[in-house]
Amino acid sequence: MSDTFAARQAHVVGSAIAPMPAEAGIAFDEHRIAYVVERIAGKDVLDLGCVDHNADNAMSRHWLHKAIKARAGSLVGLDLSADGVARLNSSGYQVEHGDAQNFALGRQFDAIVAGDLIEHLEDFSGFFNSCKAHLRPGGKLLIATPNPWYWRNIVKAVLSPEVSNNPEHTCWFCPRTLRQLAARHGFVLSDIAFGSRYARDRLMPLPRGIKHTSWNGTLTLA
Repeated sequence: MSDTFAARQAHVVGSAIAPMPAEAGIAFDEHRIAYVVERIAGKDVLDLGCVDHNADNAMSRHWLHKAIKARAGSLVGLDLSADGVARLNSSGYQVEHGDAQNFALGRQFDAIVAGDLIEHLEDFSGFFNSCKAHLRPGGKLLIATPNPWYWRNIVKAVLSPEVSNNPEHTCWFCPRTLRQLAARHGFVLSDIAFGSRYARDRLMPLPRGIKHTSWNGTLTLA
């Protein structure tokens, strides 16, 4: 792990964001979880931003890291929250304290997961270069990020000069902009899938690029 963090702690809201409701089990049918676990089964996995703001999310059935652990061959997490890392390690997880924009773990993985993370970052070169150094040949970087064209965002944009979002977010990504950014760092985007946890969205008769809250994609080295 690098001793120099790229992110400034003052910009991290972290555990001030309320955790998801505590529920037993794992929501393997939830779109983000289903997308990831299908592609990491039996593999050596690194999960970036695994605390997901609040370590109490470990009690939620929608916590991605728990689902990955249930399906991966091996799993290492990495997160900027020192408190969250300590709590997860005390619960039997293997998590490193570090910054997804600047890390060096001294090993490589079959897959790296960045679930709802890239929209928090400011140093994209550091992120992609760190991921590239930790991927084995043929490895995959799995991304999940909010959908900027989600229908509720469009409504908010019509009614207000700004669309409210997570106070840690620095940007929005659609498949086109992520594809163009990733290409600058030698990655190719494929396997795009939109999804929403909410039945109201899944049942709405709208195009996939508008009806869903978020989307997933797979990045591979060109």
